[in-house]
Amino acid sequence: MDNIIITNIEIYKAIADEAYKKMTHFIESGRRPKSDGSTGWIITYDPNQNSFKQSMISIVFAGMWLEALIHLLIVKKYGKDKFKEYDFKAYEKKLILLGCTDNIILGRVSRFRKTRKSLVHEKAHFDSGEITTAQSEAENAHEMLVSIDGFFSNALC
Repeated sequence: MDNIIITNIEIYKAIADEAYKKMTHFIESGRRPKSDGSTGWIITYDPNQNSFKQSMISIVFAGMWLEALIHLLIVKKYGKDKFKEYDFKAYEKKLILLGCTDNIILGRVSRFRKTRKSLVHEKAHFDSGEITTAQSEAENAHEMLVSIDGFFSNALC
């Protein structure tokens, strides 16, 4: 008898996707072209910070999806002991173990790993001196999710 795996991975993905779409909607609806026809936008202040809220939801659930996917794939391919060995290693090392050596995907994952931690566990200082926005990091998280999902599209079947 096959083991039945019950997981919320598709729910995490759906929440990340929905929040990303809402974030982009709030960004688009909050800007309009300059009235003088010059390049650039007039950005409307959103006192409720809706795009920020949705970007944070997207980032958090993309991370939950990534963690669940990696766990399921490593356990399926190598067993629980191998997962325990890799449990606290960086996402990139886990993906390489699973056969993903695509530098674009690994770069997105590396960026995601670094910025997700600082956004979710807010730090009032800039460790690297680099300023990031939750919206741009949600964009990266979304692209990461889509590319990894495509790479491993048949792996859980």
